[in-house]
Amino acid sequence: MKALWLHVRNSPVRWTLPVFVVLDLAVLFLRSRTWIGVWPETGAAAQLPAYLMGILVAGAAAWAAGAPSRHRLGEQVSASRFPPAVSEGHRLASTIIVLVTPYLTGQIVAFVITARTFPPGVHLFLGYAGLGLFVMLMAVALGWACGLLLDGQVFPALTAVMGFFLLAAALGRTGSIVLTGPPESTVDPIALTLRLGLVTALMLALIWLPATDRDRPSGRKALVAAVAALPLVATVVGTRPVVDREQPGTNVICLDGASKICIWPEHEKYLPQLQELNARISLLPATFVPPPLINEAGITKTRHIGPDGKEYISYGGGPPIFYIFDGSPWSYADDIGNAINKSTFGFNDDQNCDWQELSQSDQERIWAVDKWMETYLVGDGAPDYQTDASNEMQVAWSKGREIASRARVDQFRWAEQEVRDVRARYCQPGR
Repeated sequence: MKALWLHVRNSPVRWTLPVFVVLDLAVLFLRSRTWIGVWPETGAAAQLPAYLMGILVAGAAAWAAGAPSRHRLGEQVSASRFPPAVSEGHRLASTIIVLVTPYLTGQIVAFVITARTFPPGVHLFLGYAGLGLFVMLMAVALGWACGLLLDGQVFPALTAVMGFFLLAAALGRTGSIVLTGPPESTVDPIALTLRLGLVTALMLALIWLPATDRDRPSGRKALVAAVAALPLVATVVGTRPVVDREQPGTNVICLDGASKICIWPEHEKYLPQLQELNARISLLPATFVPPPLINEAGITKTRHIGPDGKEYISYGGGPPIFYIFDGSPWSYADDIGNAINKSTFGFNDDQNCDWQELSQSDQERIWAVDKWMETYLVGDGAPDYQTDASNEMQVAWSKGREIASRARVDQFRWAEQEVRDVRARYCQPGR
C-alpha cells in the first residue's frame, strides 16, 4: 500500500486531478439542474461528464504509461526489486486513482444533493454511476495501451485522445451514449457487469505485458493487447447498456380529476406541477373530452406479434402517454394537450368522422387549438423549445398562443367555437 501511495504522490498526471474535478462539476451543473431530486436523472447527469473527460483522460493515461520510456528509466525498472508486473500494476493503479477520482467526486456531489429529499429509485442512480465508471476505465485502458505500444513524446497521447474521441462519436451515432435518465429505462446489470469485467481483464493483460524494453515495442505486445481488447470491443458494439424497465403495475402515483394522470414513483418531484395542470383540465368547457386515463410513458405497454413472428412491445392500443423531458412542463403539456384534442375532435373515430378530407385552412385551425391547449395547460410563459416546423404551422401556433394570453372566458369561447365548427364539417351530427 505504501508503494501504491508513493506512485500516486509522484504520478506524472497528478496535476490533472483538480482540473478534472472542476471540469466534471462544471458539466454537471452548467448543462442543466433539472436532474436534482430525481434519481435516474441524477445518475444520467452525473455520468455524462465521463464522455467528455474520457477524451482527456485517455491522453493523460497514455502520457503516464510512457513516462519510463520518456525518461529512459528502462534499466531502473529492470533492476527494481519488484517484479515488472507489480511495478506496472502500481503505476496503472495510481493512474486510475488520480484520473477516476474527479468522476467519483462528481458522483458524490450529485448523490448528496438529490439525497436531501431521497425520492424512490436510488438503484437507478447506481446503475448510471457504474456505467460512467466503465467509460472512465475504458479511457484509461485505451490510453495506457497507446502509451505502452507507441513510440514518441506526444504521439501516444494524441493517438489516445483521437481514439477515444472517435469511439465516443461512434457510440453517439448508435445511440449508446446516455444523455437523460427517463424512469422507464434502466442500466442493464448484466451488460454493465460484463463491461466492467472485460475492461478489468484488459487492464490486467496490459499489466502483464513486458514492462521493459519500451523503446522497441514488439508485435507480440500489440497482439496480446488486441486479443485482450477484442471481447470488450465486441461487447460495447453488440450490447445495449440501457434497457426498458418492467411495467410497474400498481406501483405508480396517480392524480384523480377530469383525467386520471399516472406517473412513475421516481417522478414524484413533478406532482405539484401535474396537480395544477390537472386542475386546469377540470376547468375546460364541456365541449372538450379529456381521456379518462393518461399515463407517463412506460407504465403500460402492449405486446403484439409482428409480421416476422417476433414479439414486440409498443404503446399502441393503451391509454394516451406523455413524457417529461428535463422537467419541462411544455413537454408533458404538449403530450397531454394532444391527447385531449385527439379525444375531443374524434381523430380515431373513423366510423363517424372523415378526417381524410380535412382542408388546409381547417388543419391550421386545429394547429392553433393544439398550441392554445398546450399554453393553457402550462399556465403562461413562452415555450422552452425551438422548432423547424413549416411557416404555416408556426403562424397557426402563434395564433393559438396569443389566444392563451387573453381572459379565460374569451379563450374558452374561442376554443369551443373552433372545436364545434371544425368537427361539424367532418363528423356526423351527435358525435
